Amino acid sequence: MAQQFSIWTTVDEARWFLLPDDAALAEGALHIRNLDGRTTQVDHASLAPYEITEDQARRWAKERLGQTLNELREAIDERLGELRQRLDDFNRRPVSDETSLTPNAVPAILELLRQFPRVFVESLSTDESRVDAARRTMADLQGRLRAVGIDVDDRFKDFPARLAVLRHGKEE
Repeated sequence: MAQQFSIWTTVDEARWFLLPDDAALAEGALHIRNLDGRTTQVDHASLAPYEITEDQARRWAKERLGQTLNELREAIDERLGELRQRLDDFNRRPVSDETSLTPNAVPAILELLRQFPRVFVESLSTDESRVDAARRTMADLQGRLRAVGIDVDDRFKDFPARLAVLRHGKEE
């Protein structure tokens, strides 16, 4: 692990220091404090190698803040990913031992009901691209329904072709 540092300043903020967190400084009469408000008294001479300008201290703190924010964002993203996975796992689990239905079954059925009128109209169209769109929609809905525990066979996704028979009067 990389060595950790902290910004320290004299009480009057006239002098600034970048100290390793594990620095063993001799006790003395100079009062210094870190950005967290912790104070200590150290020997003036033992601080000399760590002295920096106020501008350097501000740049270092700004850079460190950016790194900390990136680390925080990564940790939050990781945690959100774990929570999403747990929710997905929960939503894929059947609601009881007697059924294969999952909690997402209702939204999937509602999506079927929402899409069905369009699929019906497109299936009867003379425009083959609209019939193909209806087939794709039904295939997507079939996959979604199966994913939530509603077993539908291939007749479901072939519904547009069976409707086209009404338009053409023959099997496709």
